[in-house]
Parts: sequence; C-alpha cells; structure tokens
Amino acid sequence: MSRAESGFGRKKRRGGSRRAAGTHTEEHADYGRDDDGYDQDYDPEEDFSAEYGHTQDRSGDQDSYEEYDYDDADYDDRDGDDPQADGTVGGRRGGRRRSKEKRGVGRVSAFSASAIKKVSVLGDRPNQIVYTLAEQSKRKRGTAVLGMLLGAFGIALVALLGVLAYQLVSGGGGTSGGDQSVVAPPDGHSTLTPEQYRFQENDPEVFGPIDERPAEAELMTEEAVFGSVGELELGDMQLELRDSAVTDSCTSMVWGDELGQSLIDGDCVNAASGVYTDSDNEYVAQVTLFDLADSEAATDAAAALDPTNSETDLGFLLSQTGGDIEGLQEGYSQASTQVMGHYLAVFWTAKADGSEPGDDSDLATLDVASMSAFSFVYDEVVAYRGEEGE
Repeated sequence: MSRAESGFGRKKRRGGSRRAAGTHTEEHADYGRDDDGYDQDYDPEEDFSAEYGHTQDRSGDQDSYEEYDYDDADYDDRDGDDPQADGTVGGRRGGRRRSKEKRGVGRVSAFSASAIKKVSVLGDRPNQIVYTLAEQSKRKRGTAVLGMLLGAFGIALVALLGVLAYQLVSGGGGTSGGDQSVVAPPDGHSTLTPEQYRFQENDPEVFGPIDERPAEAELMTEEAVFGSVGELELGDMQLELRDSAVTDSCTSMVWGDELGQSLIDGDCVNAASGVYTDSDNEYVAQVTLFDLADSEAATDAAAALDPTNSETDLGFLLSQTGGDIEGLQEGYSQASTQVMGHYLAVFWTAKADGSEPGDDSDLATLDVASMSAFSFVYDEVVAYRGEEGE
C-alpha cells in the first residue's frame, strides 16, 4: 500500500477517508474541510530538513516516506490487532514510527524541530560559550586570589600599626635610644689617656632616689643639662661653656671596643658632652655624662674607662676640643669619674697646650670646678626625692 493509499496523502483525500469511516467526532471531522486554512499552506510531505541544517536523500528506500510500503512493515501488535485495521490515525502513526526506527529515520525524528533549529542557530557559539565560562572561572579564581592577598596585606598592616603603637606608647615619655653595636671612632683619632685617674663610687645616701633609671624617665637634652651651667666658677678659676652636645649614641663618644661594649651592656641610652675653657684659653675641661640603666652598669663602665685597670683593654673618651686646642689630644691630662646613681660623670682636664702642671695648683682647682657642671643630676635627685616624700 502506498503512502497516498494509506491516508497520509494530500489533505482532501485524508479528510474524505475520515468522514467516510465515521469513527471520529465532529470536531475531528472539521479538520478535513476545505476552509480550515490548511489546504493553502500545509504540505505534510514538505521537507524541512534543509531549514534546520539537515538533508535527506529522498531517492533511497531507507529515508523515503513516499516509497515505504506499510504492507511489509513489522508491526508490534501487542493486542493482536492490525494497527491498520483499526482505522485510526494513532494506529497508523504507531506503525509508521516503529518502521522509521527500524530503517534509521529515528536519528532525525528523535529531535524536535525546535531543538534542531536551536543547535543550527548556535553554530560556533557553543565553543564561545565554553570559552566565556572558562574566562569567568579564571576571573573568579583571580578575584579569590586578589581577595586573599588583600586580606594578608590588611593583616600585615594591622600588625605594623600595632608595633608602631606599642613603640609610641612605650617610647613616648620614656627612654629609647642607645647603640646596638660599637660605633667605630674616626680615623686618626687621639688615643690619649689621662696620667691621673680618680674614681668615686656611687653614694646611695645622695643618689639613692636615682639608683635605677625610672621607666618614665625622659632623655637628656642639651638645654636641660647645660642650660643653667654656661659658666663655672671656683676661686680665681672662671670657665665658660665653649661647646656642648647631646647624642643617643654613647659609643660614638669613646674609643676602645671593650669600653664601648660596656656602655651597650649597661643600656646607655644617651650622653651629654660639654667643653669649657677659661677666659685666657689657658685651661680646658671636657665634661661627659652617660645615662645608663643603674649604678651597677655605671660602675662597670667606669672600670672600663680606668687606664690603670689591667683587666680591661685600653679605651677612653674621644677629645671634643677640636684641632685648635692641643690639650686632651696629646701631652698631660688628668681625669675623675663619679657614679651618680644611674649616671656616670667623667671630668677630663688639662692645660690647653698639654704641658705638665708642675707646682701649679690651678689644674687641681680646674678639676674641682668642672665637677659642678652637672647640677642637672642633683636637680633630678631632688625631684625624685620629693616624689618619694609625697
């Protein structure tokens, strides 16, 4: 039986067979009318495969609807009835579908026209979609990495701010400074040591209130130390402050590695130095004050300064007098050291020309006069003693 004879031919013939059978309702019978609009536009045998990107060879038996013979179809008659004898469209469609699948036509009919059209319209776009998704994935990973880096940076910044805040709190109003390593003296420096050296140990009855450097103690300043002692006077000896300086590098004021190390070990935070001369520039005195942790550290530094101490290497103060004064650079000199609580005071005196004193007692007077240069220390003792009495 041909396709036209089986009822799947042109619309008018298919509609006529349905009316003749009389097995359908009036609603189904209306599909066969000439005025339903399908006579003009619908052709059941029209090939839409080219529109959706697929072609069929209508000349072959396997993919041809027109040449297919339903008499030879292998129907799956589960109810024992011939689907064609039923006279219904469903029966014919069921047989036709199975015959298509048998002959391979199901490879095309398995997809709806809309699905095929979507694939055809996409063309190369599936690859582009894959690339886009991959790019988005990379961006997401990049964003995650950037977020991690920003988080780590934020943590590091917070830690740095914490350290700075700690240093500000612990350092503000307190002492900070000092050398962590010995500062090398300048090339060609003088290695003069005093001919006479006198040491005066700490007196707890006088300097007991400042035996240890208070945690809230402030660093020495040039004004605080030398502001009130621009002139020194004792008997006929009158001295004027020629130069002064305060530094937080204690070891830059001395030469000798062992002496420098003793200042570091004693937690020396800064040092003050002043040079005095008389009006005739006949005598010179250099006074130096080291701020150490306590009286014990000051005592150890004084021992390292002692040129007669065989247990330590040589080392002493660097002269601050300059090139126009020979005294304290060569010739004869004498020095006295005094532990004043956590301070170590050094008084180094000589004639400006470095000559021997002879029977002249003026050098001894100069030595005593220079010891009054550090009234700053006594003022601090009075201040702390007053706080203890409150």
